[in-house]
Amino acid sequence: MSMAIKEELVEFKKYHKNIYNVLFHILCGFVYMACIMENKYHMHLLVLYTLLILFTINDILLTTVIFVVLLIMIYLLQKCNISSKKLCMGFILFYFLPELSHYVTNEPTVLNVNNITPLNVFINIFYLLPFSIKSLT
Repeated sequence: MSMAIKEELVEFKKYHKNIYNVLFHILCGFVYMACIMENKYHMHLLVLYTLLILFTINDILLTTVIFVVLLIMIYLLQKCNISSKKLCMGFILFYFLPELSHYVTNEPTVLNVNNITPLNVFINIFYLLPFSIKSLT
């Protein structure tokens, strides 16, 4: 695991100890990642994403679970024929909803105005799902 990813995972786990908060993060993570990937390039994006997870976290079981669940969700989204605008709104909604669960469970949030960087945002978007699953196990 790369050093930056490992450090972010350690930091993530500090703020995600409540099981309900973590489960909500996993649910939201699957939904917003499926919303990002549901387009004509969905298989390319899904393969790239799972390779990113596999090569940076080195966990074949985690990667396989994420791949299979996202593949099913993308298939279901395609069957619903949801517009790009609604998918974009779904991404935004489900990306920010986990912040609400921090307030409900009274856990502090990882990102705030004092520590936000472009790398943190990238890692938060693409690694929220695997980090949440890792925090659960």
